[in-house]
This record gives sequence, C-alpha cells and structure tokens, in this order.
Amino acid sequence: MFAVITTILIIWICMWLFYKVMYPRPPKSMMPKEGDVTTPRTCNFCGHSLAEYRGVLETQPHSDATLATDEVVADTATTKNQELFFCNYEHQADFHAGKTYNAHS
Repeated sequence: MFAVITTILIIWICMWLFYKVMYPRPPKSMMPKEGDVTTPRTCNFCGHSLAEYRGVLETQPHSDATLATDEVVADTATTKNQELFFCNYEHQADFHAGKTYNAHS
C-alpha cells in the first residue's frame, strides 16, 4: 500500500512540474489593469474577437454638420458607427489602405 501511495505522489509531483513548465503564467503586463474594458469586441478588419483593452480602438470625431442632420437621432447608434476596433496596428493600417483580410496568407 505504501508503494501505491508513493507512486501516486511521485506521478502527481511530476505532472505538477510538467504543467508548471509547459503552461507558465502570462506576464503581468498582459493582464487587465484597473479601468481596462474587458468586453470582447470584433475586429473591423479580420472579424476575430478580442478583449477591448488588448486591441486598438479608433474613434472618429463627428462634425457639427453631421450632428445637425436628421440622420443623427439615436446618439448610441452614431457612436457605435464611429468606433473602429482592430486587433493590432497592422490590421488598422491594412484597413485604411483598403486591403482585404485573407486568413491563409
């Protein structure tokens, strides 16, 4: 019985060490900070979902002429249309350059 318990403990310790080495904790710089928005957003270029604090949020300022028109009735709808979200700065540059996303390139 002592041999069985010892074997189980040795296997448990080996597996704990294996997972500790293979799957380390991410650096604290990658974790959300106080005030970060952690809701998932969809990238406007590739369509992948990512937490908002991990990506690039671009807001386009609206002019006074746009606010005066009848199209701007619902303020939430206009602010949603004026926010662009990207996974990284490369996706942002490619989106504004007019490129299309190809997953296999």
